[in-house]
Amino acid sequence: MRALVLLSSSLLVHATACGQERFGITHSNFGGADATYLNPARGAGQWPFADVRLLGADLFAWNSLVAWGNRDQRLVGELRSGIAGTTGGELVLRDASGNNRAFIQANVLGPGFSIALGRGTIGAGIRARTAISVTGVSSPLGNFIFHGFGYAPQHGIRYQDDRLRAVGAAWTEFGINYAHILKAEGFSMLSAGIGLKYNLGHAAGALQIDAIDYTVLDTSRLVVHEASARYGFAMPAIQAGGGLGADIGIVYERTLEEADGYMPHRSSGGCDPLRYRYRIGASLIDLGGIRFRNGVAGTISTGSLHIADYNRVPVNDVDDLDSLFATSTNWSREQGLSVGLPTAASLQVDYRIAGNACLALAAVQQVSGRGGLRIRRANALALTPRFETRYFEVAAPIVLHEYTLTHPSIGFMIRLDGVVIGSDHILPFLNRRDVHAADIYFRIRWMIFRSPFCKGKRSRPGPHRIGGRDMIPCATPND
Repeated sequence: MRALVLLSSSLLVHATACGQERFGITHSNFGGADATYLNPARGAGQWPFADVRLLGADLFAWNSLVAWGNRDQRLVGELRSGIAGTTGGELVLRDASGNNRAFIQANVLGPGFSIALGRGTIGAGIRARTAISVTGVSSPLGNFIFHGFGYAPQHGIRYQDDRLRAVGAAWTEFGINYAHILKAEGFSMLSAGIGLKYNLGHAAGALQIDAIDYTVLDTSRLVVHEASARYGFAMPAIQAGGGLGADIGIVYERTLEEADGYMPHRSSGGCDPLRYRYRIGASLIDLGGIRFRNGVAGTISTGSLHIADYNRVPVNDVDDLDSLFATSTNWSREQGLSVGLPTAASLQVDYRIAGNACLALAAVQQVSGRGGLRIRRANALALTPRFETRYFEVAAPIVLHEYTLTHPSIGFMIRLDGVVIGSDHILPFLNRRDVHAADIYFRIRWMIFRSPFCKGKRSRPGPHRIGGRDMIPCATPND
């Protein structure tokens, strides 16, 4: 039991120190791969002819149990002081009312590209991903995690838990994306897209408590009356496992001009993107999982288990677990561990208010059952006003993580041509309030706006001269 609590505690505490959906750039018509990560159909008819990503990184964390409080500096100053070893502030209990959760996602993005080929757009890229989720932390367990088992107000009380799940993994994703305009008629355009991924697994860990009945008697004694759980882990390695993943999506656009025969980045289409009044998209993202062949998994089912001194129970490897649960009624172990990707369903709406000003809404709902070892994605609802031009863009998303109305996150993103920096939770960088979440991302990209089909030489300005070679429209085109 001590090992299980320490695992959850470690994940929750580290969550306070570390962008998931990057809502500031997700809806942008110049967002490149960031748009296709939430909906692969967004690549169809992309506004730049080609987009090349050179480098990028994301860092996102959110939790409901603890926060970094009593700060005397803004977050940047805290980090600078922490590096110098003189940081202020302290870890404070935010909420232990029950069903506490924590999420961490960190990505390092390598080279990637997307290029428009008529009505189809193809893209590919690589990114290293780390994701951890902890859910189902009850109020008593939350107090034990924060205060330790020495928390006297809960001594001698019998508690039951059945929802705790902690899952995490690190992997490298090699992805390819294809999107196509299926139909362009009247003032409507319909597109679909799919993304396929090969995931090279590096490490993983999972713990699922189906039921546990326990009593902490005092500052040293612990009694587990009954427990059943699943666990698994895979030690770090370059190639610890592998698996496949996929994204699918559709997009509908109500265009401002007739879309009949629209061919992106072709001279027949005027070489300019087809603008829209509104756009609606739906998608399923991060389908699939990773199988760690050299991992270890198992189940535990035990009756009464007495631990005389929980402060001195070493659990460093599987042999220590064997010793701890030697009296269990059912203890099994097997080779191999399967971890599911953070699957979610998403809905996106983007409405053009006027000119270059837009207002977007996005919802992300995690899709994972209680009985599986799948990384859980944080639910989110975001409203994002933005102003965009070819070389400049700003956005200010308002995000509700886990649909928590009382603690909205305010973000800000700025794009200067292909350089993007943003955050979906910028307030910790500006004020000294308690920090329970953090988010930041950046991109360095190169965009090519005009295709080779739109780079022909143009006639000289001025009136047409008799005998000249400049082209003029035919008065009777059918002659």
